[in-house]
Amino acid sequence: MTTHSSITSQQLLGYAAQNFETFSYLNGNTIHYPHGAFPEMIGMGAKVIFEVKPHDDFTWEGLDTFIAAHQGYHIIGYVNYQLKNKIEHFPLALNDPLNFALLQLYVPQYLFIKEQDDWKPYDKESEALLPLIQTFEKTTAVYANEASTAQEQFSHDEYIGIVNRIKQELAKGNIYEINFCNSYTGSYTNLDYVDVYQRLNTISPMPFSALHKHGEHIVISASPERFLQKKGSKITSQPIKGTASRKTDQLEDLIQQQALERSLKERTENIMIVDLVRNDLSKLCIGGTVKVEELCKAYTFEKVHQLISTISGDLEQTDLPFSEVLKALFPMGSMTGAPKYKAMQLIDELEQVGRGLFSGTLGFIAPNGDFDFNVIIRSLLLNEKLGIYQYHAGSAITMASDAELEYQECSLKTLPIRMLGISGQ
Repeated sequence: MTTHSSITSQQLLGYAAQNFETFSYLNGNTIHYPHGAFPEMIGMGAKVIFEVKPHDDFTWEGLDTFIAAHQGYHIIGYVNYQLKNKIEHFPLALNDPLNFALLQLYVPQYLFIKEQDDWKPYDKESEALLPLIQTFEKTTAVYANEASTAQEQFSHDEYIGIVNRIKQELAKGNIYEINFCNSYTGSYTNLDYVDVYQRLNTISPMPFSALHKHGEHIVISASPERFLQKKGSKITSQPIKGTASRKTDQLEDLIQQQALERSLKERTENIMIVDLVRNDLSKLCIGGTVKVEELCKAYTFEKVHQLISTISGDLEQTDLPFSEVLKALFPMGSMTGAPKYKAMQLIDELEQVGRGLFSGTLGFIAPNGDFDFNVIIRSLLLNEKLGIYQYHAGSAITMASDAELEYQECSLKTLPIRMLGISGQ
């Protein structure tokens, strides 16, 4: 395919936003990351879409049939955290104020992939769009960008009280660790979401960054975490547990990173989830092949240091149906806790409002059946029809947790989104 160096990401994004109800931008920001980050790709329009809304009939066979019918194509999409209710039975069916679908996958009508520094159309159909994209100029629409102050679901004192209640569950041995989250919700008018994504990606470039739109629903993600990657017969998960702020002084920043890597509390949180992921992967992998490639390694990003582990295994069945992967591994342990089922029960009880797409996953399935999906964290979620935005933050609660420090960690994780200035904070 011919190189077309004159195409810019700005042109592609602007053209996609102005002309398509459905489009996705996956962007790894060329960040060095074990096993690679997202490839940089933009899918525009939907040849065909598979979508399950909260009250729709759903069968796992329908999901697998859709994927099998479109093998040989790129498939892009997301899985909502609330799909857990189709995997396990929970008494509570919590409402998502933004009304995201439980599951959404689509085959892009047009696809552009960046190789080195050049955007290339994936096929002749996409190449035919080049003259329109190369001459594209963004309309001079005036965006109000007016938003109300984000309201915390739980105030500082409420948050502290809930963490203390969680510690009672921990003391009883009902759970060992739980990822408890706070949500922040506000209203907005006429937001330039492409500009918001680009500013967030400048503030906090991440290896699993994404902008996804379908109808009124928009995901603006600066995710540092990989949920799952499949390459051939190998499957890999890279949970994050352990966060520390960056320091402006280089020496202080290095000391902060080293302290995170040595922290008994943070390492314990991470190792608990590593054990959970090893157990989940063993359901799908050949006995004896599940291994921890890297344990509690501190990686540095623009605003934070993160403690990341890498666990992999060799699949018993290379062409395993995607439904079996989800049933064995979703939701990701880093966003639930351990044991997973009990932690999810308690999350529903404590958080009271459905997480929706937060704690879900977004990514792509390649034409050969390989796939790569992130964890939807550090993300701004929008419903244009309702004029509502929402973002979330959570932390792992164990017996060693200090409730005040956990509250501050949530504030640290939401800092890049608050820096955008749309949340009124």
